[in-house]
Amino acid sequence: MQEMYDYVIHKETMGILNRYDEYGNLCSLVVEEKDIYEVNESPLVIVKKSALFYGSSLEGAITGARAALGKISMSPVMIGGIERMYWFPSKSTEHEDCIWFSAEHIKDYRTLDDGTLEVRFHNDYSINIASTYYRFDQKVGRANKLKNIMERRTGSKRMFLYIPEKQFIIIKDGGRNHYKIQKRRK
Repeated sequence: MQEMYDYVIHKETMGILNRYDEYGNLCSLVVEEKDIYEVNESPLVIVKKSALFYGSSLEGAITGARAALGKISMSPVMIGGIERMYWFPSKSTEHEDCIWFSAEHIKDYRTLDDGTLEVRFHNDYSINIASTYYRFDQKVGRANKLKNIMERRTGSKRMFLYIPEKQFIIIKDGGRNHYKIQKRRK
């Protein structure tokens, strides 16, 4: 396991868990497809910095998700703009033991005999968390619903070239302090 001082979420990032260093500072375990890293930042700081890295903010991502899904608590978020990575918290982000999950990496999940939930990723790594099947399934469903809504909204990009038959020029009308369109003289 490699130690890092900071981290940015990317497509191979599957989950971010809390851990405490030897001094009692809240840090993270970042689970990727092929490795696990100890990062000297809290899970929430990593998510916030990652949103900023890709040109947004966690608050903006939450606001956007709530605009798409309705007013819900513990909203999933889209991080990365063009990367379109959909993440959700296991519980309120105010709790230090909140785990962040990437929805696209979750293969399945099941309730264990001790009442915990085993979350299995596509690479067969697994994490046992304190959650009910119903609550976790609801969070995964919301993240996937957000993904579907956002892809419908942004997936049908139409590109076209418009060549006008007549040439126009936009000029400022100084007398009225606004702009107007005028036919270009040949």
